[in-house]
Amino acid sequence: MKAIAVYEALPANEPNCFESIELDTPTPVGRDVLVRIDAISINPVDSKERLGISGRLDQPLILGWDTCGEVVAVGEDVKNFKPGDMVISAGDITRPGSYAEFQLIDERIVGFKPAGLTCEEAATLPLTSLVAWESLFDRLEISRNDENSPPLLIIGAAGGLGSMAIQFARKFSNCTIIATASRPESKEWCIELGAHHVIDHSGDLREQLKAIGFETVPYILNCSNNIPYWEIMSELVSPEGAICLVASTKAKLDLDIYMAKSVRINYELMFTRSLFGTDKMFRQGELLTKLSEMLETGKIRHIMTKSFGPMTPQSLSNAHRHIERGRMIGKIALSGIQQ
Repeated sequence: MKAIAVYEALPANEPNCFESIELDTPTPVGRDVLVRIDAISINPVDSKERLGISGRLDQPLILGWDTCGEVVAVGEDVKNFKPGDMVISAGDITRPGSYAEFQLIDERIVGFKPAGLTCEEAATLPLTSLVAWESLFDRLEISRNDENSPPLLIIGAAGGLGSMAIQFARKFSNCTIIATASRPESKEWCIELGAHHVIDHSGDLREQLKAIGFETVPYILNCSNNIPYWEIMSELVSPEGAICLVASTKAKLDLDIYMAKSVRINYELMFTRSLFGTDKMFRQGELLTKLSEMLETGKIRHIMTKSFGPMTPQSLSNAHRHIERGRMIGKIALSGIQQ
């Protein structure tokens, strides 16, 4: 099969950043399904994994963790899918990714493709949907039946994760959603998705919260880097509140600034369940199938804002450069490798 690999941490504008290669097409066994990749989406983790390579790899690294395609073969223990099914998945960080013609994926982290969406539109949904849902309801433990409309602050809300978090919080909780965005177009995007308020993360967050009636907030989902917001989050979070972080931080952070308020700090890594094979791993596949139902009934909308065409070394370079500018609205997609 054809694949597009990286071997070293080259800048995305380098001609050899991505290389076309040929690999054996894998054979599914056990609970694996073999998916022909019709479309993918790009996430910040793709760029971080590429730039995190040390030296030059002996073996090719196939990136990509958002897939939409057709099941073409299944392992002997697969129960939920058959050849011909159209599916979506966010993949598994320990296995070769979706920058290829085919991908092996455990059926427990696979869901059915939403009807009525293109493959590119569907491919923008899996990873950010899983992270958003787990962040809100598993990590922050937001009640889906709270009638008090507690405020939820989503920092960096216009990207893929924030876009899904706004929608889930609006449809499946009674939270008052406060999104942060700095540009007119990103602010408008957040309002369209369901945010009740949008404030500017490049300004004074504390004063802006006060201006809309909130001294503190019980829930904070930080979709951005941790360090720039570490101290201000300690001021904004309510006593006995909760914060969810999704970005890794190499620097040492002072946890003591949260001690007086007994704040609960949570990390969310969508790959944890597949990485460790936890007993909750199957929930990701179930959520992706429920997500398809949400889209088909109009409860949730897709968040694709740009297509980069078929996967090639050049189009992937262009997509990575786009991600690395840090000005994302929604998600971007590419179609499969052309024969």
